Amino acid sequence: MKRTIQSFKKGIIFTLSLIALGLTHQSCQDIDVEVADRQALKDLTIEYPCKEVCLVAGQHMQVGSVIVSQDGDNIHVTYNVTESGVYLTETHLDIFADLDQFDAAKKLSNGGAIPGKFEFKKSWKASDKITSHTVVIPKEYIDEIAPNADCFYIASHAALSNGETAWGGFCTETDQGVSLSDAMKFPGKNWSVFFEFCLDECLTTVDFTYAWEDLMKDGADGNDGDYNDLVIKSDVIRSQDMLVISIYASARGADYDHAFKIKLPKTGIIDGLTGGIGGAANIEEAGDDYIITVFASTKAVLPAENEAPYLFAANTLETDTDCEPHANAIITILTDENFSFDPDFPYEPFITVHPGTANAYDLNIWELQATPADGATWTDADGKEHPNGIIIPYNWQWPYEKTYIGEAYGNFTSITDGWTATWADDLTDATKVFDLICE
Repeated sequence: MKRTIQSFKKGIIFTLSLIALGLTHQSCQDIDVEVADRQALKDLTIEYPCKEVCLVAGQHMQVGSVIVSQDGDNIHVTYNVTESGVYLTETHLDIFADLDQFDAAKKLSNGGAIPGKFEFKKSWKASDKITSHTVVIPKEYIDEIAPNADCFYIASHAALSNGETAWGGFCTETDQGVSLSDAMKFPGKNWSVFFEFCLDECLTTVDFTYAWEDLMKDGADGNDGDYNDLVIKSDVIRSQDMLVISIYASARGADYDHAFKIKLPKTGIIDGLTGGIGGAANIEEAGDDYIITVFASTKAVLPAENEAPYLFAANTLETDTDCEPHANAIITILTDENFSFDPDFPYEPFITVHPGTANAYDLNIWELQATPADGATWTDADGKEHPNGIIIPYNWQWPYEKTYIGEAYGNFTSITDGWTATWADDLTDATKVFDLICE
C-alpha cells in the first residue's frame, strides 16, 4: 500500500523586513511505505541550512546577513555582504554558553565584547574584495564551550572596507534604517551583540498540523468535510531566550481567502512591537495578547493551480504531480523568564476568512479553546456538529478535494457522536489522501 508524507524546511531570515526570503523545496516524489511504518513517518526529519540573521554596520545599516548551518557534527557560520562596494576586511567569531563564561575567558571588557580575543579570526585586504566567508566551528570546540548543550550563543563581528564594524543579530526596521535587538546586546558601552542558536533549528520535525473547514454554513450547502480548505504544519523550538515557530502552508482547497494568524500572551515577550517578534506579516496588540499575522493572504502564498475540475485548489487533487505551491515562514520571538510555555499548547492558531473585508470572520481550532464549545463548529445535513478547525499533533496527510475525512480516517467522529481525539492515528484508506512527499 502506498503511504507517503509531506515535510518541510526552514531557512527564512529572522527580520521583519526580509520575511519574503524563503527556501524552495528541492524535489517531489512518490515513496512506498507500509502503513506499519506510521511512527517513522511521523518522526521524519531533515537537516539543512537553518538560521539567518542580519549583519548590521554602524548600528543602523544592514549590509548583509550571517547564516548558520550544520555539516555533520560541525557548525558553519557564513558572513554574506550584499551592500554594493562593501567588502570584508576582518571577521571575528566565537561561541559561549553564558555571559559569565565569556567574561571569565577575558573576552569581555567592561561588559562589552573584545572581538580581537574571539576564537575564530580571519583578515583580508580591501583589494581582495571578499564578500562571503564561512567559519567552521568544530564539534570539539562546541563540546568544550557548551558540553551537552542544545543551545549556545554566537558572537559574529566583522570589519568592513568602508571603515565600519558590523555585528550579526536579530534586527528590525526603524526610522534610522535597522536596529539590532536590545535583548541580546552585550552589556558594555559599545553596541556589540550576539544571537542564540539551537541545534534543533537544523533538524525540523512537524510538531502540529492544523486543518480547517472554512464555511460558516450548516446543512447540505455547508462544509464538505474534507478538512483541506487550509492545511498548516508547524515546528516549535523553545530555548532559554527564544521561541521559534516554523510554519509551512501545505494546501488550500478553498475558493475563499484566509489570513493565518497566531495568538500569544504578551507577558514575557521582549519588545513585541519593536523587534522582539521577527518574521511576521503584521503584529497587533489585543488586550493581554499579541495577534501575529503569519500569512496575510493564503490565496497569495498558495495560489490556485487552475486544474480541473477544481480550479481554485492548491495541493488537494489526486492528479497533482508536484509540490507547488507552498509557503514557509519562521516567527522568532525573544522571551524572558516570565514567558510561559506549554509544549502541548505553544500558541493559539486561527484563520480569518475573507480578511480585510466587512464579511471577515475568525475560525479557531475547536480543541484548543478554553471551553471547547467556544470553538467554531458547523452542522452537517444530518444535524451532527463538527469542528471547523482540527489539530493533529504530528505530520499528517489531508483528504483529497471533496473527500469526506471519515472516508480516509475511519475513526473520525462528529462532536455529536462523542469525538475521538486519537482519530488521526488510523489512516484506514490511504488512497483517499494527498500522497506527495516534498523536500
